[in-house]
Amino acid sequence: MIRYCLINGVLTDAAQASIGLSDLGLLRGYGIFDYFLVRRGMPMFFDDYLDRFSRSAALLGLELPVSLPELKAHIFRLLEANGLSDTAIRLLLTGGYAEDSYTPTHPNWIVMQHPMPQVPARQHAEGIKLMLYRHVRELPEVKSTNYLTGIRIREALKSAGAPEVLYHDGRCVSESARSNFYIITQEGVLVTPRDKVLHGVTRKQVLQSAREIGIPVEERELLLTELPAAAETFLTSTLKGVLPVVQIDELRIGSGAPGPISTRLGEAFRARVEAYLQQQNLPEEREF
Repeated sequence: MIRYCLINGVLTDAAQASIGLSDLGLLRGYGIFDYFLVRRGMPMFFDDYLDRFSRSAALLGLELPVSLPELKAHIFRLLEANGLSDTAIRLLLTGGYAEDSYTPTHPNWIVMQHPMPQVPARQHAEGIKLMLYRHVRELPEVKSTNYLTGIRIREALKSAGAPEVLYHDGRCVSESARSNFYIITQEGVLVTPRDKVLHGVTRKQVLQSAREIGIPVEERELLLTELPAAAETFLTSTLKGVLPVVQIDELRIGSGAPGPISTRLGEAFRARVEAYLQQQNLPEEREF
């Protein structure tokens, strides 16, 4: 049972937790977050997620009220209080309380815990469809709390039979609302956008895996006109891992089934997760 959260370092009953009405996260949507999984009591790729959280804060001019080692210790304290070894953690940092309803002040920071989410096994086995949508996220390098477009188009996605969206600017594709996007060319090259996207932690792990197993990688602009010739396409995210994409709007990708390279990368990523857990569970590696 998830009973507690942390608000500014104070262990708080989640059912009673609150922040003040003048917080800029509420009034103006000015804030950042990050989200990661915890397996066997160990936060996955912990340092990468905390580094990204810190980087997002810096890009919005928000100062973390605690050091990253202190934040780690607080997260382990929350995990111990709630007593769940397989779960998810959400970090929030807001613009703070603003008397003028506009100027960022001392940030409020919150740590929330959630049940371990699940992606339907059928999606990994059969692949999913994406719906193209023209949109460029503001400050895409920042993991901000602004998901206005992704939430607003949910009914359009449902009507299209597409669980996820693929954003583009009319020339290049970028990312999904909550995932990074990739193609495999007919030559077996993995291509993914480098700029104007959020650099996912799972993205980092998958690109490292690809290079280790000999798959050529190109981080560059990815043109809309390249999609029809793609042999495979897929998404990555904290929750999804490597998720094959077999259709984009009315375009069928490859054979219309998950391809061999994305399948191989999914296996490599799962192996990387297991290796991380084995390493971190060594007693000398547990600092907190």
